[in-house]
Amino acid sequence: MRKIKQGKKPSLAQKKLISKNGLDPKQWRVVFEDNFYLHLVENKPAGDMREIKILDKPQK
Repeated sequence: MRKIKQGKKPSLAQKKLISKNGLDPKQWRVVFEDNFYLHLVENKPAGDMREIKILDKPQK
């Protein structure tokens, strides 16, 4: 089994994107962000199975 990073708290812009996709920002941590995607991991203790989500960022 592969270890997943803990992640960081989402910024205000990231919280808005997470909410727009129907998720609760308090339950998710940001692991990685680039110009196209936002990679999230569920906010649970390290020993538990955590869900991973990848959200598409809107293109301007």
